[in-house]
Amino acid sequence: MDYKTPSENSLKLMRITAGINAVIFGVVPGIVLLIYLSVKGYALWGVAVCGAAVVLALLFFLITPPIRFRRYKYLIADDRVEIIEGLFWIKRTIVPIDRIHQIDVKCGPLDTYVGVEKVTVTTAGSHASFRFLEPQVADDIAMLLNRRVGNIAKSKPEENGDV
Repeated sequence: MDYKTPSENSLKLMRITAGINAVIFGVVPGIVLLIYLSVKGYALWGVAVCGAAVVLALLFFLITPPIRFRRYKYLIADDRVEIIEGLFWIKRTIVPIDRIHQIDVKCGPLDTYVGVEKVTVTTAGSHASFRFLEPQVADDIAMLLNRRVGNIAKSKPEENGDV
């Protein structure tokens, strides 16, 4: 079985979210430290800290999207779905198809902008999302999983004792 990779549009989405994170967690704190240190009389240190924050934010913006893109993959097998993703820590989610209770197709504002959707499968205790899918692929996955879950439900005998 071959793992599938995300849509090419997903790299654009990963770059946008990395840029937002870089600004929020790198540039803004760097500027705040620059102002604080300048007020305290350490302007040179403030410029150095702000410069370091901007450089780290830029590196984060340039390096993380391609790594996330290469590491993200998914598999839909006869008995399970698997999703592998991560930047520093790789997470492998395995959901048995017979445990799926609900299937949702979702699309946020940034998803809409770049042309991707996600399919979320929910079990009694957790959920997993196939992210970065082209809209037609997301619909196909949702319908495929719905058919498989339905077939499993039809093949199981009644749980109330009637056979």
